[in-house]
Order: sequence, then C-alpha cells, then structure tokens
Amino acid sequence: MASRYDQKTKDEVIAFIQSYNQEKGRGGQSAAVKKWDLNPVTVKSWLSKAGVETPGRGGKKKKAKAGKPGRPAKAAKTGRKPGRPAKAAAGKPGRKPGRKPAIAGAGDLAVTLNRMVAIRSEIASLESEYAKLKAIL
Repeated sequence: MASRYDQKTKDEVIAFIQSYNQEKGRGGQSAAVKKWDLNPVTVKSWLSKAGVETPGRGGKKKKAKAGKPGRPAKAAKTGRKPGRPAKAAAGKPGRKPGRKPAIAGAGDLAVTLNRMVAIRSEIASLESEYAKLKAIL
C-alpha cells in the first residue's frame, strides 16, 4: 500500500542526498533508500520535482555496428509499415501529453530549500549540544 510522506521528510531526504553526493561524488540516492527504507522510484521523483541533478552512471553507450567492408550500412528499422508517416513528437521525450511544463527557476528554489533544511538540522544538533553542556555546569 502506498504511503504519503510529508514535505519535511521529502526535504530532509533531498538534502541528505545532495550532501552525500557532494561529499562522496555519487550514491546518495541509494544511501537514502536504505536509510529511510524508501522506494527508489519515489526518491527519484522527489529529486526530479525538486530540480536536483544527480550524478548517475549515465548508462552504457551502444557501439554502432560497422558494416562489412565495401557494403553500405543497413538503414535503421523504424518499427512502422512502409508508406506510413512518422508520428509527431509531443514535446519532451517521455512526457505524457497534456502535462504541464516544469516550473522555470524551480532549481534555485530547491537549492535554497535544501540549504534551509541542512541549517535547521545543524541548529537542532547545536541546541542539543548546548543543553548537554549546560547540564554539566
């Protein structure tokens, strides 16, 4: 069954991923999935909605097949019957028709929000440290 997460949790996860990736280069998404027991697809959607770029592996590139010497390479298959027109491209690839475009400037907002979440967690740790020191006195 699907569960909903509050915005504070989402922001905390995103900030964790960014700091982890900044520190170690990559792997923040996997670490967050293990730490909070989340679905990787859910985390990826949070990152994309926040406008956060992740390093990723980039995928393996397929090598182009070389034709035999003296022969031209075969044309790529189009997946449609001959004589039929190609379908018109609908905006960005992978985007469902009728979806709203991404908000311009959302990346700046996400960066600021993530900084705020990190600062708040630092303040909380400093307050607990202060309380411990005060108890000693």
